[in-house]
Amino acid sequence: MSSFTQVLLEEGVEVELPARLSDVIALLDEDVPGYSCQGYGYRITPAKGQIGSRWDLIVRSVNPARSDLAYTPVGRLEVEKLDDDMVLFRIPPLFEQQSEDVANFDTDGRLFGAFVCQVLNSFQRRQLIDLPGPLPVF
Repeated sequence: MSSFTQVLLEEGVEVELPARLSDVIALLDEDVPGYSCQGYGYRITPAKGQIGSRWDLIVRSVNPARSDLAYTPVGRLEVEKLDDDMVLFRIPPLFEQQSEDVANFDTDGRLFGAFVCQVLNSFQRRQLIDLPGPLPVF
């Protein structure tokens, strides 16, 4: 994992997206199943029962080689409606991500770091954010 990706995980990511909440959720539903790193894929599941204007979501890795497709948590993200046309997308800083399941599975944060870079690249491709170029995914 690059030092840049490590800083993203340690400090967290917070961006305002010029989109409706339903559009951001649809984007995640559409793009995340296509992300991969080291033979693992990703799925997103709700972390809490409250879904409305603020979504707390768990990012889980998927091992397609296993027939049961076990979903192991690698991190968490938040999506919150700010107004009708603006959404806050947040990857909490590493100290807020602490979970025994995550620490035991993704010890160096490589899988979650790759996820973060891929989701930011998706936002860039859809012109929701402006990056100097695509973020590397290792």
